[in-house]
Amino acid sequence: MSESATATLEPVDERPSRRPWIDRGALRADAIVAAVTLLVLAIPTLLLLVVLVDGGGQWPISIAVTIAIAGAILLRRTRPVLALAGLTALAAVHVALQAWMFPVWFGVLVVLYSVGRFSRWPGRLAGFGLAFIASLLAAYWLAVDTTTQGVDTVVGALHVMVVLWIPPMLLFSVAILTGWGVAAVARSTAATEVAQVSLRRADQEEERAALARDMHDVVAHSLAVVIAQANGARYTLDPAAKDASLESIAGTAKAALGDVRLLLAQLRHSEAPDPVASMADVEALVERMRGSGLDVRLAHEGTAAPLPRTADIAAYRILQEALTNALRHGDRTQPVHVRLRGVALTGGIGGIVIDVHNRIQADPGTPGHGVRGMHERARLAGGDAWTGIEDGWFRVRASFPAGLR
Repeated sequence: MSESATATLEPVDERPSRRPWIDRGALRADAIVAAVTLLVLAIPTLLLLVVLVDGGGQWPISIAVTIAIAGAILLRRTRPVLALAGLTALAAVHVALQAWMFPVWFGVLVVLYSVGRFSRWPGRLAGFGLAFIASLLAAYWLAVDTTTQGVDTVVGALHVMVVLWIPPMLLFSVAILTGWGVAAVARSTAATEVAQVSLRRADQEEERAALARDMHDVVAHSLAVVIAQANGARYTLDPAAKDASLESIAGTAKAALGDVRLLLAQLRHSEAPDPVASMADVEALVERMRGSGLDVRLAHEGTAAPLPRTADIAAYRILQEALTNALRHGDRTQPVHVRLRGVALTGGIGGIVIDVHNRIQADPGTPGHGVRGMHERARLAGGDAWTGIEDGWFRVRASFPAGLR
């Protein structure tokens, strides 16, 4: 056995590959966010440490806070609640050490936003709880600083702390809510895009179904006529009849080829014209079926109003399919009756009713694509169709109003 054949017998691991825990593209973007955030906040922090206060003992904690903020921003997509919890714990240590509240701490707003943006509801609720704790720590730090500057009573200190707690809590909550709002907008946008894709696919499927119906009607009708003519030519001894059959076969095949070309053009270009089909060509259709050996009795009743193009095509194709089915499955020793009636439908709108009935040789069984296509055509063109067996006759009735566009 060759080496290549041996290789094909080796088992293949068809398990889907695991998604990497770290998205490198997102990590690079978050690294840029962290760098920009720290760059913006580093300047006021350095001014505070170098110019405004004697920051000799504040450098270690300030460096630790800066590193923690950077790490939390890097984890903001995958572990936002964990990153916020770590910063809250560091804030508690910061307050316990009575260190200065450095401006770099404003980087926590990026993490709070990320909790609302990338977490689900349990994570967001946990984020609000951590924001509440962090705001209490900030209020306590400010209240202690204020107390040392002149607030003597405990009640006064508590009052100051409550007043000082409101701004940071509002700020932290707004950050989380902003992230949640952005997430909601992103989900809505994604849902809209999915709906638009589904709608486009549905339209494409409807177009494909329409083309399939046209192809079925054209090919099935033409082949049925060709087969009937060819079988007739085989058993006749009259040279003139053979020539007439061959001429009919050639004409039918030529017309079918033209229709197929138009269908293919419609498939390539959505704005291509529809296949040539119109109720104005009923007489030619009936004569073609008569030439195939089918005794078609055509009767006109009333004056039919002109139909819209879509309904005109649908009516012609339904009549064509009904005659094709009569040729293929009906009793060809019995006539096929076709009645076209111009009527006034509901609301005084003119229209046309097509009624075709022919004798059947046996139970036709389950309806095929052609019968289903009749109903689909009528519905899409704004009309109605009925097919079934009545007293040994297979009947097709279809009606189309002339007022619909």
